[in-house]
Order: sequence, then C-alpha cells, then structure tokens
Amino acid sequence: MKILNKRSGILFLLMQLMQVLVLSKPLTNEMAIRQAKAMEMLKFMNLSADPCEDFYEFTCGNWNIYHSAALEDEVSTGLLEMLQKVLDANIMRLLQQPLAPDTAIDRKVKDFYKSCLNLPSLKGEYANRLKAIIAEFGQMPALVGTSKWSQEENFDWLQTVGEISHKYGIDIITGAEVAVDLADNSVNRLYINQQELGLESKSVYLDADKDKAVLLRVLLLSVASKLNEFLQMDLEWALQTAQEIVDFETSLAQGIDDFESVAEFQENLPLTTMKELQQQYGLDIDFKKLLNLSMGSVPDLKVYYSPNYIENLIKVLKATPKSKVANYIFYQLVEKFFISLPQTKEELHTNCLANMKGYFSKIFDNMVYRHYSSKQLEQGIGNMWLAIKSAFKKSLESAEQYPWIKTSTREYAIRKLEAMNMEIVSNENYNFSAAFRDLQVHEQDYLENLKSLRSLGAQQNREAINDPPEPLDLGEQLSTSPANILIENVVKLPVAMLQPNYVWSTYYAKAFNFGVLGALLAHELIHGFDDTGRNHDLQGNSLTWWDTESAENFQLRSQCFNSQYQEFVFQGKHLPDMPAQGENIADNGGVRMAYAAYLKWYENAVKEDNNDVRETMPGLQFEDKKLFFISYGQLWCGDVNPLYRKFQESTDSHVPDRFRVIGPLSNFEEFSKVFNCPKGSGMNPAKKCKIY
Repeated sequence: MKILNKRSGILFLLMQLMQVLVLSKPLTNEMAIRQAKAMEMLKFMNLSADPCEDFYEFTCGNWNIYHSAALEDEVSTGLLEMLQKVLDANIMRLLQQPLAPDTAIDRKVKDFYKSCLNLPSLKGEYANRLKAIIAEFGQMPALVGTSKWSQEENFDWLQTVGEISHKYGIDIITGAEVAVDLADNSVNRLYINQQELGLESKSVYLDADKDKAVLLRVLLLSVASKLNEFLQMDLEWALQTAQEIVDFETSLAQGIDDFESVAEFQENLPLTTMKELQQQYGLDIDFKKLLNLSMGSVPDLKVYYSPNYIENLIKVLKATPKSKVANYIFYQLVEKFFISLPQTKEELHTNCLANMKGYFSKIFDNMVYRHYSSKQLEQGIGNMWLAIKSAFKKSLESAEQYPWIKTSTREYAIRKLEAMNMEIVSNENYNFSAAFRDLQVHEQDYLENLKSLRSLGAQQNREAINDPPEPLDLGEQLSTSPANILIENVVKLPVAMLQPNYVWSTYYAKAFNFGVLGALLAHELIHGFDDTGRNHDLQGNSLTWWDTESAENFQLRSQCFNSQYQEFVFQGKHLPDMPAQGENIADNGGVRMAYAAYLKWYENAVKEDNNDVRETMPGLQFEDKKLFFISYGQLWCGDVNPLYRKFQESTDSHVPDRFRVIGPLSNFEEFSKVFNCPKGSGMNPAKKCKIY
C-alpha cells in the first residue's frame, strides 16, 4: 500500500463534498452530484487530442495539471490513491470522535490511537526505550562498539531470532509459520520463510542498473537516518552501520525466490517433512530448535521450504562476521517500533494512522463499513457482479467466440465461473472481542501498547498452529484494490469501494458505473482464468484442467500480448519482456466483459422503456457507449513521482497506467466502431490480441 501525503487537492475536496451531500440529502442533491462528477471528468480530458490516436491523452491529458505527483509531493496520484485518501480521512474521523455505536474494541483502538498522539511526550526517553527492547535479547554491536561487544563468542543468531519470534512474532532472516496450502486449501502446511526485503524486489538489489543503484542508495540513507534519529547513533557511524545492513540484505537477496504463480511455487519449492529437512540442513541450521524456540513445539505438518534461500543463507552466515549479523537482526527488530515524530499535529495524526493500519486494518475496515456503507450501494454492486458473470458465461458458451478452446475445457470454465463469488471485506463476522479481549492498552504509552499487541499476536499464532485451515489474510493489501483470491475462487472487494460516488453511484449513468467499478470487478474475475488462475479449479485448488491443445493456444495468444506490449514506449524505453501476462490478460478481458454487461443492461432498459435510452452526464457531450469508454479511460488517469517511478518499474506487475487504457482498447473492435477509428490508426492497429 502507498501511504501518501495527506494534502488536500481540488479533487479531494470536491469528492468529499459529494460524499457529504449524498449522506445528508441523497435525493434533493442528485443533480448537484451528477454535475460535480461531470465537471470533474471534463476537466481531466484533453478534447484537442484525437481519441483514435491516443485515447489516454484524450481522457486523461489534463490530469497532471491538477494532480502532478511531483508538485503534490505524492508517491503517485490516481483514483485508487484518491480512495485511499478518503478512506484514511474517514478512519481518522472515526478515531477522533466518540460515537454512540462504538464497541468495546472500538474504544480500545481509539485509546491506542490516543497513545500514539502522545508519542512526543516520550521523545526524551524514546531512544532508551528502544534500546531496552534490544536488551531483552542481547546487545547490538553498533550501539556498544564492536570492540566492546562482549557477546561475540557466545552469540547464537538462531537462538536470538527464535526468541524474538516467540515474544514479538517478528521473523528475521528466517522463520516459520503455519498457513493454508496454496495448492490445497483443505490442509495447513508449515512454511519456512525468507527474509522480507526492504525494497520488496530481489532485482533492485542485484541488477547492474544505475537507476536501481540509486534505489539502494536511498535505502542506505533511510537506514542511516533511522539509526541516527531513533537510536541516537552518530551520523558517520550510522552510515557505516547502515552500509553493513544493506550489504547483508543484498547477500540474502541472492537466494530469494520470487514466484509469479502457485504452479511456479509448487514446481520450485519442495514439500517435505521436518525430519527430512533437519537431516539435510540441521548441521548448519537447526530448524527444530528454531521451531521450538519460536512456536514452543514442532507442528506435525508437511513443510514448504526454499533450497535456494537456505543454501545461500548458510553461505552468507559463514562469510559474515557475527557482529554484522547481530546488527542486522537487532535493526530489523527495533525498526518495527519506529514511528517518526513530525513537527506538526497533522503529520503526527497521519503517521499514527499509517503505523496502526498494519495492525488494525480489519477493525478499521469494519468501522468504515458500519458507519459509511449503504444497502442500496451493496445491492447495486452485487447486481453488477452478477451481470458481469452472466456476460462472461454467455461468451464461454459460444464455440464461435472461442473456437480455439475445446468444449470440455470451456464447460469446466463455466463451472468454475458459476462457483466464483464476490465478497465485500466488511469483516462483519470477525470476532474482534476474542481477538483483542486480552490486549492491554495504556492511553499514554504507545510503545508499550505496540509491545503488548505484538506479544498477543505471537501468542495467538502459537495457539492456532493446530487449528483448521483459514482463508488467506491479506490485511492492508485489500484496502483500496479488489483482489481475486485464487486459492478460494473468490473476488474480494474492499470497503473503500463502498464510499459513495467514487466508483459507483445510483445518480451516475450506468455507463460510468460499468466503465469504472464494472471494469475493476471484471478484471478480477478474468484473473481466475489468466495464465495463473487457469491452473486453479472451481474450489481454488491447484489443478491442470485445460486440455493440451487449448493450453497451447492460450500460450500463443498470451505471447501475442507480450510482443504487442513490448512495442509500447514509455519514458523513452520500450516496455520490458514480461512472460507473465496475467495483468494484461485481465485488463483486456475485463473491459470486454464490463462492456458486454453494460450493453445487456442497455438493451433491457430500451425494451422496458419502449424507446431510446439516453445515458448522459450533464455538460458532457458523450453518451452511452462513448461515455462507457471515457469512464474506463479515466479509471487509469494517474501520475507517478519520478523519484518513485524506477522502484515501481522494478516491483509492479502492471504496465504504466496509459497502456492499461491504450492496450485493451486498441485490441477491442467495439471501441474503434464507437469512435469511428480508421484502420491503421493508433487505437485501431491491424494486429490485435485477444484471449477473452
């Protein structure tokens, strides 16, 4: 998730006003809401651009005039970022106000938030309190001086990380967790974890690229700054220590496995027993000892592990002085308790919310759902989901549309589609009382609260190791973006999408609703049948259900997308080779299915009214089908801060936003018909790619 600067722009204020209007007087303000939306859409468009040459420029050409990421000091700007801003504003509003419907857990979380706002009062003792957390497990050489480090001879990295994991649930270098099998959701497995990287992507650490070297330098300076700020380390010494920490993490990154799919995961990670794992690696890494330390026992479960990571880790540990390993471990521990103390109250509120979202995302989503959602909106979204499913089912039933897929494979695809559900992540049925009943909250001591919360989580994880499999917990990852959880065959919609008048409204033309939220839902639906999703069955388990010939045809069509997108030029460079085409497949198929669902609604509306139906937004000269495509185009209006762009390119499986518009629509014959684009124009190339 991107935690963004909270400065309010024109669009933010406008949309907040629209939300207030719809919550207070939904009927009498219908025209005002429609006009505000139309005005917003119009101002982002560049009407002088030719929609048949560059539809992104036509729909989003003026976006940066109002929402330049660099000028607004943001990581990126766009619709999803706007939803995140509004969600954060609503959460903050709820945290700051005592409300009659508050539950006991709501009040406990609000006290937790108050303790964070009290952090400035701890400023004088913050560093010593952090050092005390380190002292629970030993000494950090960089703090006492490497030459004075008294624990070197007896330092046991595995003992240390095991004790840290047991008390605070923080896995460092390696660790273990019990979770559902990604290939069989009826059973749990034990996963031997890899180190989470500060820069997320392995390639940033290892590729010989000047731009990525800049990102490593940014990481280095960030670590040094934190050592200086939070542990009061001399800046020169902090830089030297930070270099050792980044170098060690770079060494660990060499063994990291990055997998694009469950199939790739299964192919590369062995499933074994703890006995076999111990026999193979126990002389170098005693995993039984690690599990007994961290979990209190060795679960009787099959084990997934990465040979690449473990074998590289053994080499790295043998080649690295104990003092550097200890510095890395203790930095990773104490970094989880860092929170910056800014100069202004507004920034403090922002930092506290950002920090707490990692722990209370379920509660926050539930609070927003209870206070801001409406049954009318939920019903409208539910009907849209059913319409999109119906449109896809109809297309799958047609041998004419899919002559390259054999009947048996299409029939199973239909069964999988029928079994696929959409859920709003409201956490209505989550037992918050049971989860947080034992959490002790001190209204004045945020650091102690964090320690208690992490200790409680670690204890609950140990107590749950023999529980039945549970659905994947994506936490913060679902805050603003829908997601297809392949191993459950379900599309999950975050409560951020329920905030009125952003991606759906009863007051907007259906062309807008289908072009924005419809396209997002259809995108996630298609993920269930993309290059990864098609390897999961109707229950979400790993299964090869495509016949050989149809699968080969799929690969050829997927390669068409790969070749096509590599021809696109962004920032003076062609887009890279991307063998995994799941996002592009979902973008292309998603807009087609959303459009098909819209056309079906439109045809029914015409029949019911027995006359022409005009789908309009006041002040926009575009109607019906054109309005659908403009709405879809503006779904991806956005900008990325140049300082962040290289990092995004290294970690994001999506193409830049402009090609999420240009790619799918240039492949879509109906788009060219609606805008009367001549063959050979930018948006109507001779060669088109299509899977769904």
